[in-house]
Amino acid sequence: MDNKATLPMTGMRVLDLSYVFAVPYMAGLLSDLGADVVKIEAPHKLDQTRGRAFGPYLDNDPAGDPWNRSGIFYVVNRGKRSLVLDMSKPEGREVFLDLVRKSDIVLENYTPRVMRKWGLNYEELRKIKPSLIMLSNTGYGSTGPWCNFPSQGTTLEATMGITCYTGYAGDKPWKVGQSYPDFLACWSGLTALWAAIRHMRKTGEGQWIDVGMYQLGVALIPEPIIQKQVDGTDMPRIGNEHPEHVPSNVFRARGDDQWIALTVETDTQWATLAQLMGQPALATDVRFAHAKDRREHREEVNALVTAWTLGQDKTALTQTLQSRGIAAGPVLNSRELLLDPHLRQRGFYERVEHPEPIGMRRIIGRPYRLRFRKAHIQKPGPRFGDGNDSVLREIAGLDDERIAALKAAGIVSDLPTNPGLSGKMDTEGMLRLRTLVAVDPDYRDIMGKAERPEPPDSKGASDAH
Repeated sequence: MDNKATLPMTGMRVLDLSYVFAVPYMAGLLSDLGADVVKIEAPHKLDQTRGRAFGPYLDNDPAGDPWNRSGIFYVVNRGKRSLVLDMSKPEGREVFLDLVRKSDIVLENYTPRVMRKWGLNYEELRKIKPSLIMLSNTGYGSTGPWCNFPSQGTTLEATMGITCYTGYAGDKPWKVGQSYPDFLACWSGLTALWAAIRHMRKTGEGQWIDVGMYQLGVALIPEPIIQKQVDGTDMPRIGNEHPEHVPSNVFRARGDDQWIALTVETDTQWATLAQLMGQPALATDVRFAHAKDRREHREEVNALVTAWTLGQDKTALTQTLQSRGIAAGPVLNSRELLLDPHLRQRGFYERVEHPEPIGMRRIIGRPYRLRFRKAHIQKPGPRFGDGNDSVLREIAGLDDERIAALKAAGIVSDLPTNPGLSGKMDTEGMLRLRTLVAVDPDYRDIMGKAERPEPPDSKGASDAH
C-alpha cells in the first residue's frame, strides 16, 4: 500500500450544513478520504452532539467550554474545520454562496422548506455552480404529503415498520437502537455520492441527491412485506430467535450479564452441540433430532442450551463452537470492543492527537480498507469556530476588514451565543439503575497496556513483519 498515493477525495471541498449523526458522519468519512470539509454551524444553535444530550463530556468534565469537549462530536466530525455562520441572515447566505462557488459538494439535513425559504435549494445553487453535487437528507424526502414532518431516529424506526418486527414474542414493538436510521442514511448517502461524483467527473454535471430516511428503513424489511403480499399474514416478533433454526438465540454465559449468540442450522450441527453439552442422547431424542421437531419444542431446546452455556466462558465457548462448525459469537460491550484484538489488528481504532487538554484519543476508523490508498483520520474534529478566519480568507476571499464586520454584526461568531445546559454525568446514579454497567477510572492505562507490543516467546524470538 502506497501511503503517499492520492486519496480519492483529494482536491474536493465539502460544505457540511448538517447536525447530529447521519450526514455529519458522512462528511467525516469524506474527510478520511482526503476531502476538505467545512462544517457550517449556527452561532445560536449548537449541534446536539456538542451538548450533553448524546453522552458524557470527555473524562466527564464539561470544564469552561463544554461545547468543545464532546467525544461523540469529535468522532463524527473528525477532519473538519468549523465555520460559525448565521445562515438565517442575508449576509450569512451571501458568504455561503461565495463558498459554494469554490466547493464541490453541499450536504444538509434541514426540513425541505428551510433551504427553499433561504433561496438555497439545488435549482438555485446549480445556477452558480453547474457541477455542484448536493445531498439533502430528510426524514421523509423532499416531496410527498409527509415531506415537512420533522423526524428523528426514535420515531423513524416505528414509522419505517422496523419496530413492528424487532420485539419479543407476545410483547410490544421494540426499537433497535438510539439512532439506527441515521447510520442507514449515512452509508446509503455515501453510495449515492460515489455515483454522483463519478458522473460529475465524467460529464461535469452535478446532481441533487434527495434521501428519504423513511424509505431506507422500509427497504430493510423485505421479508415481512413479501410475506404480506404472498399470503396475507404478518411475520411475528420473535426477539433474537430464527424462525427456522433452533437453537438460534442469545444465551446467558458465565458471569454478570455475559452472553453468547449461537445458531444450529442442521441436524448434524445439533448432534455436535449435544456432544459438546455432554448429552449426546439429545441428538437422537425424538423431540429434538430433526429441525421440525426442535421448532415444535423451541422452549425446551433453549432451556437445555441455557443450562449449559451458563457455566461457560463466552469467548472460549465461541472458539470451541466455531472450531466445530457452529456459528457463534460473544456479545461484546463497549469495553470489550475497545480492547478487541481483532479490531486492533485491523487498525480500526486510530490515535488522534487533539489540542490540550483533550490530548490523544482513540477514534473509530472505517469498516473498510482500501487496497491502494491508506484512508485515515486526517486531523481531529474542530473546536467551535476554529476555521472562521481561515475559511473566510482562503475560500470566500474576504479581507480582514470584512471579517471583522461580520463578527461585529454577529453573522460570524467565535463562541456560541446560546450554549445551553451542561453538567457532569451522574455515573453513580446510572450504575445503580444499570444504565451503566461499569466505569473504569483507569481506562487510559487499561487501553495503553492493550496497545503495547506482545512480548517475545520463551526462546527470545519475535515475529517481524
